[in-house]
Amino acid sequence: MEVKRYRYVVVGGGVAGTCCAIELCRLEPEATVCLVSPSKELKTVKVVQRISRRLDELTVIEQPVGNFEGRNLEVVQKYVSRLDTQEKRILLSDGRGIEYDKLCICTGAIPKVHTLSSKHVMPVRDTDSAQRLSEGLKTAKKVIVAGDGAISLEVVNKVRGVHVVWIVKHGHIGDSFFDVDVARFLLQRFKNRNPASAVNVVESDLGGRDEQAFCEDTSASFDVEKQEQFLGHAIGPQWTNELLIGEGDFAGAKTTVEILYHSNLVDVLECGQGTAGDDWPVHAELSNGQKIGADLVISCIGVLPNTGWISAGAEFEKASDGGLIVDATMRTNVPDVYAAGDVCTIREGDMGPHFFQLRLWAQARMTAHLAAHCMTDSPEASYLTLGFDLVSPSISFPFSDLQPLMHTICLPLVCTRDSLLWEEGNSARPL
Repeated sequence: MEVKRYRYVVVGGGVAGTCCAIELCRLEPEATVCLVSPSKELKTVKVVQRISRRLDELTVIEQPVGNFEGRNLEVVQKYVSRLDTQEKRILLSDGRGIEYDKLCICTGAIPKVHTLSSKHVMPVRDTDSAQRLSEGLKTAKKVIVAGDGAISLEVVNKVRGVHVVWIVKHGHIGDSFFDVDVARFLLQRFKNRNPASAVNVVESDLGGRDEQAFCEDTSASFDVEKQEQFLGHAIGPQWTNELLIGEGDFAGAKTTVEILYHSNLVDVLECGQGTAGDDWPVHAELSNGQKIGADLVISCIGVLPNTGWISAGAEFEKASDGGLIVDATMRTNVPDVYAAGDVCTIREGDMGPHFFQLRLWAQARMTAHLAAHCMTDSPEASYLTLGFDLVSPSISFPFSDLQPLMHTICLPLVCTRDSLLWEEGNSARPL
């Protein structure tokens, strides 16, 4: 077996992986760095404009692998088939081996989905799945959107010419981002921008209490066996450009948005699986027992850390959500192995009282930079932390603007531990 050794190895070619690898090269220009990802294109963060001395507008871009390879960075376009933490070696899909001094796992997350066997269920996670959704919308008359996060907001805002049934777990839209008053304001703004002759919005409350809705429906189960279908990188802020809006068989048809509050998607049933009475190819079973037929079910119900590829013998400590537990320096419990981005779960209590982990690319970037500093024992590593006292993001959400583009402007962040400011360029400076 051919084996090659590197000082640092990063697994994963999403925002966390590329940001970590690039930062490692910057911090130690003489060290050998290897980035392992099967994709031909990698995602990274680009500064769109400098707004102020400590405030930048960022976006996510895809670039060919060749753009990343440099003097001390090598990109290996293969899957990892096995991880041996005792020998500090990973085995690639072509049989080659890579040994490391320190490893950072940045393999992201996979979408929660009730079934992977149905062509009528469309999880939205990466560029390929967005393109499949675009093709499916061409011939759809009725779609079910399950979820109440950023992706579902963008889907409902963008899709036209179909009957949309939106399954919302809470008592108002966008509960993760908005309170009730803001949600009602934005929904009214959406109605005002779309005349009733083109878009009809119908709201129904299926009952239930918000305190119950905050809990996941324990009767729901998720199919996570075929994870290789979703090993692409998470979609960026302009992913809705992939949707061929207004170009399908029903272009110009009236849009109906039917919002069902206090409801959960429990199961997805194919035609014939106890769904007699109509000709819809797929049905969604809700938490109140109701079954709704449609052409497509667009699943936007969150993600699970992508850890299924890790060998059973690797004794990583995992959180209840399956994420690799890391401490405040992004270290796992396995020596010389770090994790960053969506694949990790930061140990409760290691951060400040106001810290809240979000599996979004802006936070993936920050955890990746922190991991790189800690892996290299940089002089700034002891000052940097994710335990923020003050977070001041600016996010442009769908429904809130004529241009339905979600992006994040990042970030003046004040650390609780040392009263230091995390700035673009990763320098820590006293306030």
